[in-house]
Amino acid sequence: MSKFPKAAFLSICLLASPAVIAQSPDSLKYAPRTIMLVSTELGTEGIVPMVFSSDGQQRLEYVPTSQIKDSITKGGQPIRLGDLLSVLVGATETINKLQAENARLQAENDKLWKVAMKDAPPPQQPTVVVQQPPSAPQPSTLEKYLLLRSLLPTAQPYQLPAPVNPNANRLHTNCVTTRLGDTSTTNCN
Repeated sequence: MSKFPKAAFLSICLLASPAVIAQSPDSLKYAPRTIMLVSTELGTEGIVPMVFSSDGQQRLEYVPTSQIKDSITKGGQPIRLGDLLSVLVGATETINKLQAENARLQAENDKLWKVAMKDAPPPQQPTVVVQQPPSAPQPSTLEKYLLLRSLLPTAQPYQLPAPVNPNANRLHTNCVTTRLGDTSTTNCN
């Protein structure tokens, strides 16, 4: 025996259009009849949804057709088409009332927002704060001088070595060598 899920029964109830059912002349004719759920599977038994009341609480049970007589003697009431129609019509009326109330509240909310935004000051442009990155400490005057001095080519005076010839001493020559990168230049006077 397979059990028909409650969610499927309720979705069937909600999917049926109450406007179409209420206008049908057959709906009044079949209103006192019990609803039975059947399956297309071979060998499965029909199920009747029944309401049981105990301790002031109602509960829904799905009873196989073979146990309907016992369930009625235990106080079960089968759900009839008329019961389903009244629930659907009531649910439709409730949904329509809620939709109308929702539309009314939305219109009121829109009016209130217009009034609130009318009296509110205009939105201010966001303030953007730009911070300067911390600057490196400035070099002192001495450091600047030494840096510039290191970039200049250095001149180193020197004398030519003493000649082997004693007569060569009569000319004293001073030479200065200047280096620029890998190149050396020598000036002699």
